[in-house]
Amino acid sequence: MPFYQPPQAEPARSGSVSDFVLNEIARRIVDGVYKPGQRIVETDVTRDLGVSRSSVREAFRRLETNRFVRIEPNRGATVATPGREDIVAQFRIREVISGLGARAAAEHADEPGNREIVLALLDDIETQRRADDPRNHRAENGRFHRAINNMSGIPDVGELLDQYNYPILHTIYFRDLSRENWLLNLSDHVDIARAVLHGDPVAAEHFARQHMRRMVDIAIEIAERLLEEARQR
Repeated sequence: MPFYQPPQAEPARSGSVSDFVLNEIARRIVDGVYKPGQRIVETDVTRDLGVSRSSVREAFRRLETNRFVRIEPNRGATVATPGREDIVAQFRIREVISGLGARAAAEHADEPGNREIVLALLDDIETQRRADDPRNHRAENGRFHRAINNMSGIPDVGELLDQYNYPILHTIYFRDLSRENWLLNLSDHVDIARAVLHGDPVAAEHFARQHMRRMVDIAIEIAERLLEEARQR
């Protein structure tokens, strides 16, 4: 799904109408217009955005699949409020999948072109450090993990990681990325890439799983902050 992107001066309705509705609702959730636990009324969205009810329902369905909202009987769509137990469970699954992808990538290190790909990733990380600008790290982070996952030879790795994710936490993490966490991410990426480069599946899996475990406390902090902000309003 097309996850939330920063708003433009004149939002364009590219793609289907349900894409437009999906992105607008996701933007409002991330920006705090719709708060954790708040009901999003279908008729209000229909009137506000000037779209059909079927487009809104389709957007709600896709948003539920991607954990932005929950559809409840007799209540409709409400903004997702991931709790500590939910987050820990999801990241335990992500840890295993991420570790598998890195391990398999290291096992494929000798295949033609793969070491060149990893060397390019390491060069890119060094370029990011010299630039000393974390603002583009969301895209850079995505490129790194896609490259490692593609090297694994297991097409489902990336798709499964997306399924076991809370995009609202992911989006806010990169929106409010601290310099400390940016540098930690780069350091983790170097460890993973070097293990893959040397064809060491045990080390690659270890560093990938460690990287994912580190995200649990950050995700919980974001979720608890969202809930606290909702209580204060």
